[in-house]
Amino acid sequence: MSNNTMLDSQTKAQILLEAIEDRKGHEPILLDLRGKVNVADFFLIVTATSLPHLRALAENVLERAKDEPGMAKPNVQGEASVEWVLMDFGDVVIHLMSEEARERYKLEQFWTTPQPKGALPPVPGTVLPETPQNAWDIEEDEDEEDEEDDVAFFASLDLEVEPIDEDIVE
Repeated sequence: MSNNTMLDSQTKAQILLEAIEDRKGHEPILLDLRGKVNVADFFLIVTATSLPHLRALAENVLERAKDEPGMAKPNVQGEASVEWVLMDFGDVVIHLMSEEARERYKLEQFWTTPQPKGALPPVPGTVLPETPQNAWDIEEDEDEEDEEDDVAFFASLDLEVEPIDEDIVE
């Protein structure tokens, strides 16, 4: 195959899936969206088990794409993210996600079930984490704990300090 020949979407999807599997991407799902949506022919959704794993997956995909004749350079978004990196190869889109993000955004469910007309897919910032407290409450709790630790620390110092003998004059 010459460098001028573009790969068909199914071949491209298989090559990218192999790159994901080479770095032990967790639970990769290849969704065939041909004839269903206009944004891409395939979505490859995969879980990374840690931030280093997320980066290793992304780097391996980029390296494999660079070495593959007929594979265009992807548009990559979220490289600084700790939960979701999107790699858009045009007709194949890869979603590298943390376990928490994959559970929260439920992309497989969105793209495999009928949606009302005009429904938009979930993207970062549109779905809040399911936590009993918001971020502000968590920070306040941490501040209270830090304050208690500070009080205990300084109280222990006061017990260990020897009194100053003011009668000694040099």
